Amino acid sequence: GFDRRHNLSITLEALSPGVCQRGGAGLHLGYGVHSTPFGACLVATTASGICNLHFWDAVDRPGAEPWLRSQWPAADIAVDQAGTAAICNRIFDPAPGSDQPLTLTVKGTNFQIQVWRALLNIPLGGLTTYQGLAQAIGRPTAARAVGNAIGHNPVGYLIPCHRVIRASGEWGGYRWGVDRKTAMLGWEASQAAATQPIQPSRQAQ
Repeated sequence: GFDRRHNLSITLEALSPGVCQRGGAGLHLGYGVHSTPFGACLVATTASGICNLHFWDAVDRPGAEPWLRSQWPAADIAVDQAGTAAICNRIFDPAPGSDQPLTLTVKGTNFQIQVWRALLNIPLGGLTTYQGLAQAIGRPTAARAVGNAIGHNPVGYLIPCHRVIRASGEWGGYRWGVDRKTAMLGWEASQAAATQPIQPSRQAQ
């Protein structure tokens, strides 16, 4: 398995099956659409944490709420641009020394939750394959099911499914576009390189 966490401190919690089956009835969701280094994104939160981070090709707030209602048809949904802007800043432009954990509250099957939690263990600048992820969760023959779970990731970037590539070394697909995946991986590789300690040169004996 993987032994290092995503560089952001993230906790992933599953919403109760009852809430999910009722389409989010009883939940209050606040949302906003924001610019990020990887394009515009919709961020939605419950009282417990982030439930969706969905990238868009353009900042389109009128189109955001219908999409969110398709995911949570019975929830109480309202714009919270200021609150979600603060969350976006913590994700994409964190203040120095800021290490307050982010909590994700998501809906999914037990298997999907297991896969998404395993994704959190892929380190910044790291990559794995669908087969590697299947092995990491103790299901080595479930690579196809792992790929399906990755395709249903509700919280882009924070649950780093962009770090999963094909065994051939090709990037493979990405729910929010291969160009965005390429940009994310390139940025993360540069960040990981910048945090590596400088190795002292060897002195002649």
